[in-house]
Amino acid sequence: MLEKIREGSQGIIAKSILGLVILTFALAGVGSYLSTPAEINVATVNGEKISRADFDQAFQNERARMQQQFGEMYATLAADSAYMSNFRSEVLERLIDEELQKQLATELGLRVSDEQVRTAIRDMAEFQVDGQFNNDRYIALLRQAGYQPDQFRELMREQMSRNQLLTGVLTSEFATVKEMQQLAKLQQQSRDVEFVRIAAADFASQVELTEQLLQDYYATNLQQFETEEKVAVNYIELSAAALASDADVTAQQIEEYYQANKARYTREERRQVAHIMLESEADNDEVEAKAQQLLQQLNDGADFAELAKAESADTFSAENGGVLDWLSAGDVDPEFERVAFAMQQTGELSQVVKSAYGYHIIKLVSLEPAQVKSLVEVSDEIADSIKQEAATARFYDLQQRLAEVSFEVPDTLEDAAAAVELNVISTPLFSRSEVTAPLSEPVVMNKIFDRGFIDERLNSEVIELGNQRVLVVRITDYQPKRTQSLEEVKAAVEAAVTAEQSALLAKAKAEQLLAAAAASDLATQASLLELTVEQSLNTSRFGGSLDAQVRAKTFAMPRPTEQAALDMVTLANGDAAVLSLLAVKDAEIAVALEPAQLDRMAEQQAEQSYRALLAALKAEAEITRNLRAATTDTQ
Repeated sequence: MLEKIREGSQGIIAKSILGLVILTFALAGVGSYLSTPAEINVATVNGEKISRADFDQAFQNERARMQQQFGEMYATLAADSAYMSNFRSEVLERLIDEELQKQLATELGLRVSDEQVRTAIRDMAEFQVDGQFNNDRYIALLRQAGYQPDQFRELMREQMSRNQLLTGVLTSEFATVKEMQQLAKLQQQSRDVEFVRIAAADFASQVELTEQLLQDYYATNLQQFETEEKVAVNYIELSAAALASDADVTAQQIEEYYQANKARYTREERRQVAHIMLESEADNDEVEAKAQQLLQQLNDGADFAELAKAESADTFSAENGGVLDWLSAGDVDPEFERVAFAMQQTGELSQVVKSAYGYHIIKLVSLEPAQVKSLVEVSDEIADSIKQEAATARFYDLQQRLAEVSFEVPDTLEDAAAAVELNVISTPLFSRSEVTAPLSEPVVMNKIFDRGFIDERLNSEVIELGNQRVLVVRITDYQPKRTQSLEEVKAAVEAAVTAEQSALLAKAKAEQLLAAAAASDLATQASLLELTVEQSLNTSRFGGSLDAQVRAKTFAMPRPTEQAALDMVTLANGDAAVLSLLAVKDAEIAVALEPAQLDRMAEQQAEQSYRALLAALKAEAEITRNLRAATTDTQ
């Protein structure tokens, strides 16, 4: 057969076909080479590129840190597209910050030597075994993290250079006593203010709603009218706890269980003894003779506790007069135990006893005989045990049956429910934010909002929830995310436009009042408009009942001179307020400051300086971002 193949392959037609095959593979190889995608960059900082590979590495590292920090809860966070979008953006901004710091460190001539890098790596606890650097562990961990040794060394060099810059910024700040006193003076300052609140709701009747206003608001705020994707499911929940609560236990079962497990409800006899120990692992006539002398002293009336403190080699018990903790069978040396448990009278002294540790004189301090709990005392406990054991056995049988039937009949849960004698629970449509237990478990959430599972409309595998609870779920309906039409949300849009226009009218009214008050005073102009003037005297910078935005504006206004300072502010609810700052009252600070307070202030100033430095670098840098490239295929 092989000979025929060889002969056939020598023909012109065969050689032509073979040539075409070779040419096809060659062209495919060249095509693959030519079509290799160019390197994708997620950002450019002053001409320096941040590659997709760099982003992926940073993203995976940060995700691993988040998973370790939040555990199972991370799965729920990761399922939120808005959260993950913000998460990716933060990772990208951190890489941009690092690149800016690297560039500044280079510009300033900050350098790290090879020896410094090697020393830093050797000192990292992650690469040490028994306190010593281990090269095998170093290589293994680098491979696990996706680094080559030379890549990691350069990464360390860059990081150490940035740390030099960071250390220079953070450690160069300091705070003086005068600065701290000035800060305390500002923090404890109080102000007198009066203000007029103009309610936006008072202008609602003046708002004329037009189709153009509604359409403009709707178009500008489309994101507000997006619905979440929703699913409706059927599910079966099986739990040992529910099975146990449904179980019945007879008095005969309780009696039989009690007799079979009586030892469980019996507390063994225990004793508390005191001892005097003379240490000697081997037999020693001299030590034994001394022990006999001590025993004679005790028989002659010597105080056991005082003698134990003076002579016992067991220093811990000696401090307590030789008294040991309560003993049960098996707690101590066999010979010591034999003698201790043979004593029957409190205060009784033993003869000299040799154990593996030395020679002892034992005194019985207290004796508690064995105690057996009655059936009545433990009846409820036994009933719970019987229920739990029966429920556990039945749970695993039913779990197996549930898995089998839900797999064999995958397009309905009715058969599986009948097999395990449970009901199918049906839900209406719900979104991720509306889900309730047990579907809110992260492992279930990930399943029911998985696109492939939604499209299949088949039973899931048995999902374990822990603590002998399982669940099988099936999608019955799905509503994709969509943008609601203007007609659907018209009432909400009308309310929003009314509130928005009312706020604009309130603001315009406040501006008129502010202009008029500048020519006279706020109280007079408010009276003409029949508006109420409110006062807040001795207003503190922090706390109190005054509206937070009014308070913030009060402390942002300049000190009044001959006339009260005037300003206005729009509040979060759309109301407008016109303020008149009457007085600024400075606090007297004469208390001596602790060094720790100055250190904290220096740390705060250092952090502010660092943030200001980054902000300045970003403002001056040429930065382009391609977050879409950072998002593609990143889970």
